[in-house]
Amino acid sequence: MNIIENIKMAFSSIVAQKMRAILTTLGIIIGVAAVIIVVAIGQGAEQKLKEQMIGVENIRTVYFEPSEEDQAQNPNIWFGQQYTEQDLEDIQALPDVQSVVATASDYRTLSVGEMESEADIIGTNMHYFDLYQYNAMDGELLTPIDFLAGTRKVVISTSLAEMLFPYESPVGQTMKIGAYPMEIIGVLAPSESILSYEYEQVIMPYETWKQIFFREGYSGLSISAESVEQAEWAVADVMYTLNTNHDTIDAYQSHDASQFLEADAGITQILTVIIGGIAGISLLVGGIGVMNIMLVSVTERTREIGIRKSMGATTGQIMLQFLVESVVLTFLGGLIGILIGSLLVVLIGNGFDLDVALSIPVITIATTFSIVVGVVFGLLPANKAAKLDPVDALRYE
Repeated sequence: MNIIENIKMAFSSIVAQKMRAILTTLGIIIGVAAVIIVVAIGQGAEQKLKEQMIGVENIRTVYFEPSEEDQAQNPNIWFGQQYTEQDLEDIQALPDVQSVVATASDYRTLSVGEMESEADIIGTNMHYFDLYQYNAMDGELLTPIDFLAGTRKVVISTSLAEMLFPYESPVGQTMKIGAYPMEIIGVLAPSESILSYEYEQVIMPYETWKQIFFREGYSGLSISAESVEQAEWAVADVMYTLNTNHDTIDAYQSHDASQFLEADAGITQILTVIIGGIAGISLLVGGIGVMNIMLVSVTERTREIGIRKSMGATTGQIMLQFLVESVVLTFLGGLIGILIGSLLVVLIGNGFDLDVALSIPVITIATTFSIVVGVVFGLLPANKAAKLDPVDALRYE
């Protein structure tokens, strides 16, 4: 009897016991579907992180953290230490620096008519919106002319706009910061960049910020370069420049936002593997169920096995028959699990607005694993059937 005939017999046996076959393969179906869903969600999250990393690898944020030697040399070094406009000019002149973004901020109360709110008032330069990948959700962003001329125009965050103007557009409205009236020309759209986060803020040209707060100096500094390698070279030059300008030794450090993304991606991968492994346990449970039902099938078909052996069927042919039946059963369970898992992945992605990614390799592995389960857990029943004595089998009632 060839393999095709064994497969036909396996399907005939499954069709004859439809409900039992469905219940037997339920563990395989659930296991395969669960693995596909978990991995799809995990890979979708990882892909989202990678998308957020685009454009971030070449950006470095510089922060002030004086060494012990600097603090010993100047105990008051933490007070008044800021980046100056001269620092920005020197840094922008460095060969590997593409752009420099500096910010000065102060948390103040602002008013619109009778309504008041607190917000972070940020003064910055023209590269700010590019670095944080901001677009205007309403109105427009500040232009290079606004930054150069120090106009009294501002852009506000979405959360602040919703707080101050719940029923109308803030564009064209006037807000007061202290005694200074400011024209709102735009509302920031939420950015997907890992470098930005949403809170109540007002963005204005740095020249305007100086006029309102009567002081100079920046508290935040970031640089961008054309490549990752150039970013590393640039940040070394930047820190050397700052230490030289401020007569410090090692008072400046830098960090790369992609480091946090890589850590998040690593955690996502670990969780995906752990949860996927737990889901995969149901495949083993399903395999045990297949073995159990195949042992029952051997018992039920003892007389059939005796007749086949008396007609010349060899031990190998009997073993192959039951092994093929076991593999067919788990293979069908795997296919159904793939269909259900893929459908649920699409529904979950659309229903919960999640990024999901079906993985062809995982689907292939799940199918292969279901076949392996069929072979491994089908060996014992097949071996038991093959070793039945034909005389005893014919006498079995």
